[in-house]
Amino acid sequence: MVLRVSLLFIQKKKEGNQMNLNYLKRYIISSYILVWMLIIFVAGPVSLLFHAPPVVLWIVRNIIAWSPSYLLLIGWKYFRPDENRTVFIKRCFSAKVSLLPLLCSFFITFGISILSLFIYSFMTQKTMFSYINLGTISLPLSIFLSFTSGPTGEELGWRGYMREEFNKKYNFLKSSIYQGLVWCFWHTLLWIVDSKFTDWRAVPYIIANIVVITSITVLMNIILEKNIII
Repeated sequence: MVLRVSLLFIQKKKEGNQMNLNYLKRYIISSYILVWMLIIFVAGPVSLLFHAPPVVLWIVRNIIAWSPSYLLLIGWKYFRPDENRTVFIKRCFSAKVSLLPLLCSFFITFGISILSLFIYSFMTQKTMFSYINLGTISLPLSIFLSFTSGPTGEELGWRGYMREEFNKKYNFLKSSIYQGLVWCFWHTLLWIVDSKFTDWRAVPYIIANIVVITSITVLMNIILEKNIII
């Protein structure tokens, strides 16, 4: 009797994992289709037909970048019907943010950017300021659009939903690699649109993107596992 109950429990667990994987596949495929449709039917006409100013293009780019999150929220019942949407959102934002790692990440990123600019300006024998262009967009608006760009808007879908679903099925490393690859190839059409490489140089460009984005995903998941910052 006990053995039979155990076998039934294992079978139910496997069925549950398989069901979760099906929901995850549905979400990944839907997110790919949505971002391609937005780029082709929204960003394309706005840029090529209407020749919108840079600020409008920036807003459109941010709207497209947020698509994994609002796809998840709008189609919630199709991706995780066994949990309340509000409960999920509260769980994603329930952890306390540690200020020190947050500030460190900001200054490290800023420092690396300045160092890269310094090295490049030294190599080209030009001043650093010659490469700094604030453009025609006001500084407050630029700051707002930067804070609401892709890295802010994507994460409810990627690190919120997708990470949880992959972690239910696979170990840490395999889960992180799968997450990185999904996140990486979600940018496929953006590589074609944004990249100037149309010859053999596109190959190392794509390989570099795969390696960098997958590595970043592993590092981000290590931080999340350590509960340093959400």
